Amino acid sequence: MNLVNLLKDQVTSGLAGQAAKFLGESESGVTKALDGIFPSLLGQVIGMSESKSGLDDIFKMAKNADPSILDNIGDIFGSTSKVTGLMNGGGGLLSTLLGNNLGGMIEKIAGFGGIKTGSSSSLIKMAAPFLMSMVGRYMKNKALDAVGLGKFLGSQKANVSSGMPSGLGNILGLSGLGDMVSGVADGGKKVVGGAADAGRRVVGGAADLAGKGVGAVGDVGEAAVKTGGGLLKWLFPLLLILGLASYFGYSTCLGDKVADVTGDVMDKTGDMAGKAADMAGDAAGAVASGAGALLGNVNEAAKAALDKVSFTAGSAGDQINKWMEGGAKGDNRFTFRNLKFATGSAEISGTSGVEVDNLAAILKAYPDSKINVSGYTDNTGDAGKNKMLSEARANAVQARLIAAGISADRISTQGMGDADPVADNGTAEGRAQNRRIEVTFSK
Repeated sequence: MNLVNLLKDQVTSGLAGQAAKFLGESESGVTKALDGIFPSLLGQVIGMSESKSGLDDIFKMAKNADPSILDNIGDIFGSTSKVTGLMNGGGGLLSTLLGNNLGGMIEKIAGFGGIKTGSSSSLIKMAAPFLMSMVGRYMKNKALDAVGLGKFLGSQKANVSSGMPSGLGNILGLSGLGDMVSGVADGGKKVVGGAADAGRRVVGGAADLAGKGVGAVGDVGEAAVKTGGGLLKWLFPLLLILGLASYFGYSTCLGDKVADVTGDVMDKTGDMAGKAADMAGDAAGAVASGAGALLGNVNEAAKAALDKVSFTAGSAGDQINKWMEGGAKGDNRFTFRNLKFATGSAEISGTSGVEVDNLAAILKAYPDSKINVSGYTDNTGDAGKNKMLSEARANAVQARLIAAGISADRISTQGMGDADPVADNGTAEGRAQNRRIEVTFSK
């Protein structure tokens, strides 16, 4: 069984078209990106499975995966909540599978598929649940235990090696993943061995020729020395006289040279002072125009629609809109005040999602601006789970913005867990303030 090909046939064909529409990318670009994502993620799964603790983690993830998502992929894109759920699930899996390597994979896949980095990030989050569901379904059908799963994953090394984009294995730390393809490796040794033998013959022949050539040159040189022995005893004194003459001639004009150089230095010093003044002026101008650069262009039609939005006083949308209209001066980080999530969940509660919708209206009016969405929790419960929950909530905001028409490459997300509290976690009020979503603007 070739799991990589199975994923391409059963998942990529159904996912690519829907995901392309959702992300605003070409279907061909998304298809190519997925063709690189699945073997890369599978390679990471195989790498983890080579240790007992890693195999136990993979076994649990596959066992808990929902195989039903494989049956009707197109239905997932029928609602924002389903897409959000898929990406949130993928975000949790990627935290375990990739850790700090996720950023490198996002960049590599974006270049490989010719898609935006935001789209690459979203696709990887979408792909991870499908991969684990496929592994889980096979494991269930074959009644595999952890050891059996490990053997099955080991049998997929060749498929991973042939399908992974060049250079991504090094980024993911998979360069030492055993012999990816033992047969290819053996064949490669034979080819290399044959090439080495041929090379040795070629080099040997070249060495022989080179030796003969050097010998011939030596013979000529020896003959020349013998023939010109009488000439050499007159040549050395002549060269000495010419050298002394050249030295004294140079000494005569040395004072002029020094004067010339001194003048050049003074001229260049004046030029440098002038350039320094110009640079200072440019820097001052850059500081003055920095806010405008952050805003970039304005979409007049979207700005007219934004002017009709009624913001709740003190809300994130209200603060961001006033900041934009004021020239984007000061702190570029804002906290949602009225955005709520169901307890322990990444599902946006009730009408509080209007906060995200208002942010979408602002982003449409200022199409050059980009944002990073950061999720935070209080310190109650397990720190690892809190980090996953905070990332899932940030992803939920991203998914809603994408659904509202904001390009995925303008939104990055991160889950911070209980890091950087803004209030005392010892009180209920403080914990409520620490459970937050922050948006940071950039260009």
